[in-house]
Amino acid sequence: MSLPNIKFNISKNGLGLATAEILKIPGIILTGATISGTNKVTTGISYQIFSLEEAENLGIEATGTNSFAHKHIAAFYEQAKKGAELWFMVVPAAVTLTEMADLTNSYAKKLLSDAKGKIRILGFVKKPGSGETITDGLDEDVHLAVPKTQALADDFAQRYYPVRTIISGNKFSGVVADLKDYATTEFNRVSILLANNDGSKDASIGMYLGRSAVIPSQRKVSRVKDGAVETLTAYFTNGEPVETLDTTWDAIAKKNYIFLRGFANRSGYWFTGDQTLTLPTDDFKTQARGMVMDEAVLIAYDTMIEELSDEIPVTESGTVHPAIIKGWQNKIESNIGQNMVQQGKLSSVKAFIDEKQNVLTTENVVIELQLLPVGYSDFITINIGFTTKLD
Repeated sequence: MSLPNIKFNISKNGLGLATAEILKIPGIILTGATISGTNKVTTGISYQIFSLEEAENLGIEATGTNSFAHKHIAAFYEQAKKGAELWFMVVPAAVTLTEMADLTNSYAKKLLSDAKGKIRILGFVKKPGSGETITDGLDEDVHLAVPKTQALADDFAQRYYPVRTIISGNKFSGVVADLKDYATTEFNRVSILLANNDGSKDASIGMYLGRSAVIPSQRKVSRVKDGAVETLTAYFTNGEPVETLDTTWDAIAKKNYIFLRGFANRSGYWFTGDQTLTLPTDDFKTQARGMVMDEAVLIAYDTMIEELSDEIPVTESGTVHPAIIKGWQNKIESNIGQNMVQQGKLSSVKAFIDEKQNVLTTENVVIELQLLPVGYSDFITINIGFTTKLD
């Protein structure tokens, strides 16, 4: 017989602490080459870095074989600063954007798998060559890559590795009418960037990812308060300054392409938005909306996974016991509330579970989760004029 004693069973979840924050970590797949030597970069291999210096130590240097990759990684860290996490993979020059994204190849699929779901936004950029076919206003490879990229993102989302993507819109012809109208398609996990800050024929994907990495999931990369993303110059990927087509900016944006723009009496350039290649009625016509949903899905998943296959007390009529319903509703609302509503990523959240569900027969519990998003002041109308008296 044991000695008389007092035993404490200390609860580990009484404070109702939220799950860890879902970080918006970027990845990029880009043209590069293997560098011989120990601890040097190899094509087709995934790398995780936290500074430009780490990339340079791998052989991604400003001059030489990997100068193209260096340009984009340097642009990322110019925005995100040292310490920001970046996953990347270099691939041979012969590898197309379409092949990078294709699920049957070990490029994007491998990078996303190696990152184990950490990558929330993935960029694709290929070094332009001299023999590309221009179709619908861009290198044909860009358009062919779009459905492959959507399929890739859809596949990983089903495995709770949600990812949004952005493709370099290489070699814009400069003719706006030629551009494919992506407002009539349904690729809501894919965007195309048509601009850069160096006059090259590829888009500034590293810059875009860098800005995206330092803002919260609900924020658009076009937010003016965050400051100009580029201070001096901005070009389309036809090599011409963005101002040469300023009368057609609206037409380009309405086809759902992202580019750089300036504002009257303001120095510098901002991204025009974060449009995805989908219908204007799609809830996920912007990357920000998609990012918020991805984060909510992951938090809900993490909250409820421990309840999977657990025993559920039922009432005499065979329905879910009210205590279980209240507990689950509070748990999921609290987690999303602390991680997203209180952080300004959502306006509100509400969970509802119908207590009349026959769980004994179906072994399924349906949870209705309603998310009230934040709004955006994308358009501001000011009515102004002279008056003879003030109301």
